[in-house]
Formats: sequence, structure tokens, C-alpha cells
Amino acid sequence: MLTRQGVLRDRHAYAIQAAIGWCIGGLGPVLILGARDLEVPRHELAWLGSAFGFGLLGAGVFGRRILGHGAEPVTRVGAVLVIGGVVLLGLGTTVPHLVAGGLLQGIGCSAFLIATPALIGVQERAKRLAVAVGVSSIAGLLAPGAIAIADQLLETGRVALIFPAFWLVIVALRRVRAPEGLGIDREVSDRSTTGKMTSNTWARWFAIVLAVSAEFFFWTWGAARLVDAGAAVGTASGLVAAFAIGMALGRMIGPRSVGPLGPVPLSALVTGSAAIIVALDLALPILVAALFFAGLGVAVLYPVSLAGLLDDIALPEERLIALAAFASGVAITVTPTLLGILDQITEIRFAFLFVPVILGGMVWLNGRVWRT
Repeated sequence: MLTRQGVLRDRHAYAIQAAIGWCIGGLGPVLILGARDLEVPRHELAWLGSAFGFGLLGAGVFGRRILGHGAEPVTRVGAVLVIGGVVLLGLGTTVPHLVAGGLLQGIGCSAFLIATPALIGVQERAKRLAVAVGVSSIAGLLAPGAIAIADQLLETGRVALIFPAFWLVIVALRRVRAPEGLGIDREVSDRSTTGKMTSNTWARWFAIVLAVSAEFFFWTWGAARLVDAGAAVGTASGLVAAFAIGMALGRMIGPRSVGPLGPVPLSALVTGSAAIIVALDLALPILVAALFFAGLGVAVLYPVSLAGLLDDIALPEERLIALAAFASGVAITVTPTLLGILDQITEIRFAFLFVPVILGGMVWLNGRVWRT
């Protein structure tokens, strides 16, 4: 039975996870709407997705030191940063405004990611974290539709990105007695007495890089792909929610096996097939359906790969959590930038053909981990 403070910490965790989901769900729509509003090429805003990566890289390097100050100040500072970021992204009228907004949002959301486990603590951790991630998925599902509706009613749909600021103000102002650090006390295997990563740890770490990279292909450029297929900018901002719906459904269903195909190969097969369809010159309804199935397939790859890294007994769990944040940061920093370069030299649809290659590498790594 959770104490009153435990319930309050959970509410804070749900609030910050909802903000993360809303911000990530708005990445694709904000990219195409920002390019339209500012009359600049899309590739000039491709770094919007990378802003999350920069923050996560910092979280991976300094996460343990940051959490040494306690979960409450990390959460409150993150709330202030995200509020500033979404306001600049929603109301900014110049590229520098969006640059600053993207960076603030990315750093703030990264603070939220490392603060969430500390807010949850250790009591019924798996169940409570699952609920928090579920809240994030629902917010990511709602954001594209809200942005599309706002774009029909207001001068720009980017204004809808500001919505999380309303509840983050409460997070920033309300004090909560959160447990210090991550509250994790687990024995470490003698296999890593030097504290160095083993080859098996590296394989588990790189699996997260590939899983997040595949996911961010769709988060960042799904809406742009629909625009290239003939959808109006505002319409594409709403239709890309098909990917978020697939993600939410996939995470509710959870990892599944079919015959000899385990969860990772099965998810890779579904996601890779959907990515190939997205790359083809097909009708818009087919592309929207493909985005749904891409979300359905890719949904479990990050949770499964994260669990794989946290199951590695070679290192302390709090260090593994920092490594997971660093892995996500590497993926989110590199992937949108590379896709922005590809958008300059070819049609963005062809970039989605890299997804099956990435997922093939993840399947290979998954097999290697379990053979070790």
C-alpha cells in the first residue's frame, strides 16, 4: 500500500511522462509545420529530433551525479526547461526561437527520463513504471491530433505543443518528498570487478541504439512522408497519429512470439515490412495503415532491449540506467540529422529502407546476447 507521498510521487511521474509523450508525438508535426510557417526547407529543422538526443547524452554521462541532488529538484528544473521549450516551439517566429525551444525541451525531457525511476522508487516498481510509460504513450497518441485540430482553428497548430505547460507548472511549484537516488541495491557479478562493460553489455547497449533509431525514423519523418504522398500539412499532422496508435496498442499487447519467431524477430519482421511499404509510391490510406503497423511492431523493441540491458548483472543497475539513456541519446542525436541530409539529396521515402537493415542488426545482436 503506497503512502500519500508515494501516490504524489506517482502523479509527478505520470505528469512528466505525459509531457515526454506529448513532446515526442509532436516532433513530426512540428517539423513540417515549422518549415511551413517559417518558409524554410524541412532539412533545416531536422535537428529538432536530435535535441532530445543531446539532452539524453548529457543524462547518460552525468545522470548519476545529477540524481545525487535528489529526484525533486531534477523534476522541478526539468519542468521549467520543458515549459520554456514548448513555449518557444509553439510560438516562435524564427529559426533561432525553434533552436532554443528544441534544446530546452530536449534537455528537460531528458531530466524527466532519469527522474522517473527515482520518483517511482522500488516498491512495485515494474507495475508503476509500466503505468507511467503507458501514460506517455497515450499522450504521444493524442498530440498529433491536437496539433492538427489547432492548425485548422488557429494561425498554426504548433500552439498545441504548449499544452503540457499547464500541468508542468504544478510540477515545478509543488514540493514532493522523493527518495534520493534510484533506490537500487543489487549485488554485482564478479564478472565485472573492474567496473568495465563486457562484450555482452556492449551488445545489449547497441541493441537499444538500434531500437530507438528505428523508432525515430517514424516519429521524426512520418508526417513528412505523408506530405510527400500528397497530404496537406495540417492533415498529415493528424494522420501520423496512426503510428502513435500502433505504438500504444503494441505496448499494451506486449512482447509476443509466433511459432519459432521470438518477440524481437517478430517485431522486426512487422516493422521492417511496414517500413518497406512506407518507402513505396502507394496511395495515402495504404501509407497511413503501414505507419500503424510500423508502430505496432516497433513498440516492444525498446522495452525489450532496455530490459535486456538492465538484466545484465555485470554492472550496477543505476549505471545501466545511465547507459540506457546514453544509448537513446546516441540514436536520437544521429538519426534525425542523417535523415535531414538524406532529405536534401533524395526523396525521404527511400530513407525508410534503412529500417529493415537496422532491425536485422538488432535481431543478430539479440541472438548474440542470448547465446553468450
